[in-house]
Amino acid sequence: MSIDFFKLKQILIAEGRTFAVATIATENTSLFNRGPPLPSSDSKIIATDDGRVFGSTGNFEIDEEITKRLSEFVREKENRPVVVILSPSLKILMERFEPTPKLVIIGAGDVGLAVAKLAADLDFRIVIVDERDDLANRQRFPMADSIICKPDLLEALSLIPYDESCYIVIASQANDDRAIRYCLTRPWAYCGMLGSKNRIKAAWETLKREGASEQRLEAVHAPIGFDIGAQTPHEIAIAILAEIVAVRNKKSLVIHS
Repeated sequence: MSIDFFKLKQILIAEGRTFAVATIATENTSLFNRGPPLPSSDSKIIATDDGRVFGSTGNFEIDEEITKRLSEFVREKENRPVVVILSPSLKILMERFEPTPKLVIIGAGDVGLAVAKLAADLDFRIVIVDERDDLANRQRFPMADSIICKPDLLEALSLIPYDESCYIVIASQANDDRAIRYCLTRPWAYCGMLGSKNRIKAAWETLKREGASEQRLEAVHAPIGFDIGAQTPHEIAIAILAEIVAVRNKKSLVIHS
């Protein structure tokens, strides 16, 4: 059965999957003198980060070699295209695709809204999470790709597809530690929590008594954002997104007082 690779790529992107595509270019000859002749060009094989493989050259041995290299390429996190020469008559172009990073904003109050507004132009899929439908709605967050609003916050949090493309902003109401407690056990690229130093310290002491890992707590950016003396929700959002962009771009920035 033929595969519509363009449609398949769109499906994998919508699923939030990381995947790699091998485009095969070859002369019309049988490699290793086995199997049927290969297509002249543009055959494709796709390997995903969850182990699925789509497509075939029609030659099992060559499929196996390409799939092995492609699966390794997915794990290497190399975003530049790579050309691999398998034989004088066969080469492949490997390209890696990552999902658009998700900005998960937990808390639809003024800070959450300011973060969403500023993030609209920063190439994130914006996900709003709250249990208050008077705040978490399409009228208030027209820029959001997804709004998850449930009467129980933990139920709403369970609907987020957590992975290493998640950038989490916890802007919940004061003294509400449900979100950080839940997120500590999930994967993410970044997690930051809004709150004063005293509030964060008290929350961390409670979480440690509950068995939270010291290493995991240290990975959370709390208080969230660069210290720029922010006061208003808009200023706080700037500080938060500056830190997130720095993490996304894998840069170490130092703010001097």
